[in-house]
Amino acid sequence: MTPCLIDTNVLIHALNGNAQASILSRIDDAIANQARYSVVTRMELLGWNGHTADSRRETAALLTQLMEISLTLTIVALVIDIRSTITIKLPDAIIAASALAENLPLMTCNTGDFRRIAGLVVIDPFVA
Repeated sequence: MTPCLIDTNVLIHALNGNAQASILSRIDDAIANQARYSVVTRMELLGWNGHTADSRRETAALLTQLMEISLTLTIVALVIDIRSTITIKLPDAIIAASALAENLPLMTCNTGDFRRIAGLVVIDPFVA
């Protein structure tokens, strides 16, 4: 598998371990192959108010295995372009723009939210 940007929802499945073994294997492969995540994902995962001390540590440890993509002027410009052409939530637009800016496919369980974005390659971990 080539490197990709992993959406928040995919990492939630990895952390919960509540998906089939074949799906968790695809997620593990992505992580092992230099997957990246958006800074938005860090905010969404670590900012969740339902964490225990252990689950927050486990989440932070998972993120250390990946490279974070910070906001840049290029990503901001792409977000503006995306949101001026389609209706999409700001966090999703930032995640999509991060993938586009890094020329990476986006692994997400919410493929419908992202398929309308021109040039964005979407990978569904639930589809072999």
